[in-house]
Amino acid sequence: MPRQVVLLDAGLGNLGSVERALSQVGAAVVRTSDPDTVAAARIVVFPGQGAFGEQTDAIVSGPLGSAIRAFIDKGGSFLGICLGMQLLFEGSDEAGGRPGLGLLQGRARRFPNDMVEPPPPGTDLPGRRLKIPHMGWNDVSPDGEHYYFVHSYYVDGADPEHVTWTCTYGDVTFPATVVRGNVVGCQFHPEKSQRAGLRFLRAFLLGGWK
Repeated sequence: MPRQVVLLDAGLGNLGSVERALSQVGAAVVRTSDPDTVAAARIVVFPGQGAFGEQTDAIVSGPLGSAIRAFIDKGGSFLGICLGMQLLFEGSDEAGGRPGLGLLQGRARRFPNDMVEPPPPGTDLPGRRLKIPHMGWNDVSPDGEHYYFVHSYYVDGADPEHVTWTCTYGDVTFPATVVRGNVVGCQFHPEKSQRAGLRFLRAFLLGGWK
């Protein structure tokens, strides 16, 4: 029997591709923005594209934020994707500084504008300047798989005990995945990461990340 997954529609976009990916790995997906439905669920996925701002302030301080906290407190399985993961933390430097849900230690900070990639081994050539946002395929450690990233901000100061995979862009190494009990977050987009992303989502549904 398919596992029912509540896909949280918080107005942050990217629902269609996440819903299709979850369906591919055997989930029965219910889209909702209703706090009561979120609080009563067993599995919740919170995807997000975009930025911290007034919309995320309303989520954090409103009924939806309360429902997410209640859901996590009761032990439900929660997955935050990209901005959905960053919202689990204390806040972000974006838009002059914005609060997060405060469920995990750490804060989202912007990649430096002057990052360069390492020069080719054995040469004195200058490294190529890296673009912001970090966009495209990158590997994660220690998993070794490649996943698709799109983000200008990364989580800094996370509790090392909660960081399960990391990724490096330029000279910044940041959490690619975090796990604390029933709470999972990924900075990459599993719905855009082909087979590796589907394996990640399947493992989450089966409880492999707890």
